[in-house]
Amino acid sequence: MKSADLSRWMSSFFLIHLAAERNVSRNTALAYRDAWKLFLRFAAERHRRKVEALAIDDFTPDVVLAFLDDLEATRKNSIQTRNVRLAAIHCFFRYVLECEPSLAAICQRILKIPVKRTVRPVLGYLSADELETLLSQVDRSTRKGKRDYLTLALLYDTGARIQELLDLKPADFHLLSPSFVRILGKGRKERLCPLLPQTARLVSRFLEAEDRTCDDDQPLIQNRCGQRLTRQGAGYLLKQYLQKAAKMVPSLSRSGISPHTLRHTKAMHLLQSGVPIITIKDVLGHADVKSTEVYVQSDPEMKRKALEQAGTPSRGTRRSRRIAPDLLKWLESL
Repeated sequence: MKSADLSRWMSSFFLIHLAAERNVSRNTALAYRDAWKLFLRFAAERHRRKVEALAIDDFTPDVVLAFLDDLEATRKNSIQTRNVRLAAIHCFFRYVLECEPSLAAICQRILKIPVKRTVRPVLGYLSADELETLLSQVDRSTRKGKRDYLTLALLYDTGARIQELLDLKPADFHLLSPSFVRILGKGRKERLCPLLPQTARLVSRFLEAEDRTCDDDQPLIQNRCGQRLTRQGAGYLLKQYLQKAAKMVPSLSRSGISPHTLRHTKAMHLLQSGVPIITIKDVLGHADVKSTEVYVQSDPEMKRKALEQAGTPSRGTRRSRRIAPDLLKWLESL
């Protein structure tokens, strides 16, 4: 395949397939764009030619694997980031395969490259005391403090991902009882998330203080320039209050606490309060309940109760206990 073919496939992939056909979110499109920018530069350097001279045939499994290894070794990317880059490459070659069966041999070799397994860390979350201490560090008498407090309170109460929160507009809120907010999540799936009455009052008072209306279509959380607060900005403001709170509660100085931790915190608090896991799934916007089950696995107390229940023999388990010795003998004979 000629380099012109690669340019044609690349433009149709981003402009037609991702944007028009799949209607992916802006963040997904940007992640795929960044992955391919890195990959094209790496492949061009490896083949000692310009990016414009590359062809689809140049993307062999060896080149892809070398690129993925370089991400970890040179750029110090995590395994999760490595897998995200591979997903972008897979998506492109899956598209080419569907459109041009004659390129099946090239595409299938790339699509067979597996994601790299990684150890899934235990989900971190804040206790009720840690959360209360964190929120108490915000000076709510200042304009910045009111914005920061609202940001942290909404992150917790909605359980939203940080980008979902930063994309919210006043028009997305229904502040009359029962109050809720409309959140656009992954895969452009919309969900309605209930708000606590005190959170609804926070939003209402914030809009009043900022002289904004409920039908305002601009981002709710803004920086001092009047633009949407960035993910980095949200992470920075959380870090500031964590440093203050850690002087009172040393456990808050532990690493790994991020805006996403407040999402985990909301889920764990709901679970510990006895809220059904299927309801938590809908609040968080998970596509599958399996994604929500990780919170059960992260709670030692819930594990202990489950083991206690499993260890209590019932009529149905007595028969299985009598069979167990024979089963062990059979296993040992294999």
